[in-house]
Parts: sequence; structure tokens; C-alpha cells
Amino acid sequence: MLDRLILAVGLSVLGLLAYRLYRRLQLSRGATAILGVEGYRLGRPAILYFTSPGCGPCLAVQRPALSELAAQFGPRLQILEVDALERPDLADSWGVLSLPTTFIIDTAGRPRRVNHGATRAPRLRDQLAGIGEHAPEGSHAADPANEALS
Repeated sequence: MLDRLILAVGLSVLGLLAYRLYRRLQLSRGATAILGVEGYRLGRPAILYFTSPGCGPCLAVQRPALSELAAQFGPRLQILEVDALERPDLADSWGVLSLPTTFIIDTAGRPRRVNHGATRAPRLRDQLAGIGEHAPEGSHAADPANEALS
């Protein structure tokens, strides 16, 4: 009985270590994959946005949210759109399983947050603030009425 318990604990620990290694590999693959995105420039935060032409949530929720952020941040924020149907290799390297998927990339080019599914502007703004990027003072990001509409 004790042998089985030790074996079960050992397999659990081995599985946990394998999972952590896999997550590190995914993040490092994502970090090197950013170099394959056309238009990316190191030194500015970015939102990497995987979409497709027939994606309803992309058109209804994600694009308006990204347009709002683009207007607020201006040139301080890069928004990189990738058509997952045209670039399946890039979507695979980032581990994209559903559309839309957005990645928050810091100024050093490292992926810091991932959102599977449509994500509204307030959450994306909070994630950008979490990596040290804040919307400009006086933008309508601070207006609670606009916050509720997003």
C-alpha cells in the first residue's frame, strides 16, 4: 500500500514538473514568435490580436475595443492583427486555440497576459496598466460613463 502511495505521489510530482516545463516552453516560443509578426517594433507595448474574417465576436466586440485603445494610447501602443487562417503557423506557435485571442506584450517583447475570447477595452486597459502602461491623462479612459459602455 505504501509503495502505491509513493508511486502516485512521484507520478503527480513528475506531471506537475512536466506541466511547468511545457508552460515555460509556450511562453518562450511565444516570445520568439513575435519576431515573425510584421510591423512589430521592440520598445513599445503591443497587443497581438489573432482573428479571422468570419469571426463574429472579433467584429462585434474585439475590434471596437482595440480601436478605443488605439485612440487612447496613440503611437505609444502597437496593435498587431494576425489573420489566423492566413498564418496558421504563427497561431500554432502562440498556442491559439480559439478566436479572438489577444496577447499583451511588454516593451521588452515578452508576452505578459493572454485573453482567450473577446475581451473588452477596460480589461485590456487594466492588463496594460499591470505591465506599466497607462492611458494618457485626460483620455476618456478615466470617464466612468465610457467605462460602463465598453
